[in-house]
Amino acid sequence: MKRMINTSQPLKVLLLAGLLAGPMLASNAIAQSREDNHWSPQDVYTDANGNQYAYWDDANNWSLAVVPIIYDPNQANTYYNAAFDSAAVTCIVTNSTGVGQLMCGFGGGGVIDIENGAQFTAGYHDNGDWTGIGFVAGPGTLIVGPGSDFTCASHLWVGQGTADQGTVLINGGTLHVPSGELGVSWNGIGGTNYITITNGGALYIRDWATSTLGAPGHPQSIGIMDLEAGSKVVITNNALSYMPVLIASNQLIAFGGVGTVQATYNPSLNITTLIPLALPGPPTPVFSVSPSNTVVSLGGTATFTATASPVTGYSWQFNSAPLTDGNGISGSQTATLHVANFSAAEAGVYSVVATNANAGNQYRSFALSQGATASAESFSLYPVVTVNGVNGSTYVVQYATTVSGPWTSLSTNTVGAGPLYVIDTATPLKISRFYRVIQQ
Repeated sequence: MKRMINTSQPLKVLLLAGLLAGPMLASNAIAQSREDNHWSPQDVYTDANGNQYAYWDDANNWSLAVVPIIYDPNQANTYYNAAFDSAAVTCIVTNSTGVGQLMCGFGGGGVIDIENGAQFTAGYHDNGDWTGIGFVAGPGTLIVGPGSDFTCASHLWVGQGTADQGTVLINGGTLHVPSGELGVSWNGIGGTNYITITNGGALYIRDWATSTLGAPGHPQSIGIMDLEAGSKVVITNNALSYMPVLIASNQLIAFGGVGTVQATYNPSLNITTLIPLALPGPPTPVFSVSPSNTVVSLGGTATFTATASPVTGYSWQFNSAPLTDGNGISGSQTATLHVANFSAAEAGVYSVVATNANAGNQYRSFALSQGATASAESFSLYPVVTVNGVNGSTYVVQYATTVSGPWTSLSTNTVGAGPLYVIDTATPLKISRFYRVIQQ
């Protein structure tokens, strides 16, 4: 659904020279004229989840009514900067393009999403400028989708303070910072900022500095780099000395913190490569004792036992359906299963799943035992009470589990010309009962 949004937004000027303190923030003097173009989306779409988005390559979505490019062919020595002041409407880039300086979070936030294999460059004019994501006023987010590329002419700063969070997601694309520094929480003035590389994405940076993931000595302000799913980071120098402390502090993580990061240095190429390693799964359990077939009398108890190693738990099944304790079932999550008061409905195949999980329970391995058949006895001997009474008289047959009672009526019958036989079909002979006959 397309919805038009009319906004009135004052033009802001990017005060590049005065925004950043220290040598990292110094901006070179430039000879060209600079036009600051603010994201002011008019042609806005809404997706199925209610999220709003608009396209970069649409002049109606910019304050100067022109798509920002590195140079304006209609004005000599003029280039454009792109500034984002709100994260309400995501900027989608689907065409290869470039811009002078990009500030995704200039006046309060912004989201830019590079998709469709687009090649995007930022800061490329005669002198080059840094790129800000959530900087200097966030939050700000950069997404580099599958097959797409985002290349910075100079530094890439991610995040600036507690309320100005920056997030970079390299989702199957590539991010290049070939000439400057990558700084995720570089300033160390508060807040946590993130860069995630996943789905085969790659990050290429010139070097690794002491402040790449946060200024040293400022634990309240850190950057977290998460490597996932076939991703990699390539650093053009020997950066091995930085990695142990970052891994130990959980700032350099893999698979959301449940994996490990492998760092290697190739001296012939002078590159350090970081790749994620998933934690190995625990060994698969092996059964040394499997449950055995059994024949159970009706009303009796069926017992099955299994032993597997290594194992952290068991789960029994009946005809492939999981069992739980209750209604005569006990031990369903242990090595020994008991099925009490066995009936014909409980005849079938019993098996058990052995589980082995790692210490954090993030990974598990399973093994299924062979099935064991439980059968009810094909015949049972039932007690028969013989009543030799007076023809035409009525007698009540009662039973109890102890000779002192209490007594329960089994049947009421009238005696005919011969003996009356009352069969207790609910009770095999293995269960003890006492019987008595009372004439009514």
